[in-house]
Amino acid sequence: MKRAMICLLLAALVLMSAGVCEEIYYQQITQEEAARILDGEAGFILLDVRTEEEYDEGHIPGAVNLPNEDIAAEEPELLPDRDQMILVYCRSGRRSKEAAAKLAAMGYTQVLEFGGIMDWTGEVISTEAEALIEDDPFEAAEYGSPEDFYEDYGDNFDDFEEAEEYYYEYGGW
Repeated sequence: MKRAMICLLLAALVLMSAGVCEEIYYQQITQEEAARILDGEAGFILLDVRTEEEYDEGHIPGAVNLPNEDIAAEEPELLPDRDQMILVYCRSGRRSKEAAAKLAAMGYTQVLEFGGIMDWTGEVISTEAEALIEDDPFEAAEYGSPEDFYEDYGDNFDDFEEAEEYYYEYGGW
């Protein structure tokens, strides 16, 4: 009887330890920690796991969009390096937790989940506004007036009116 109990205990320990070894982890961090990483580190991917429509309405600058529903068993093309740091967020934190768990289960080793954009106090930008900034080689949005803009970049335009039109089209408001 003692021998049978010892065998059962050993079998239970083996099964329990196998379950512990198979647990997959991601790290949950605060929004403040995420902001520090965004400001001070390089080589990470900022991953928005909301729908494309939600992403287009407003996302953290520099984020790429991969909806949680699209994360399956296969490695996403957007995430080729399983050892790269990936910061994951969504709207409220529920989908980002699901996505982080799925990515960790696929073998991604540096998954950091920081909740939802609803609580984000940093910059948020729409896809439309982001495209305007990317298309503006003169950084017109950095100038306080069309006159200031024209003073620095007037040589690139036929006249002030053309520079002023450019200024208002690309972010001088």
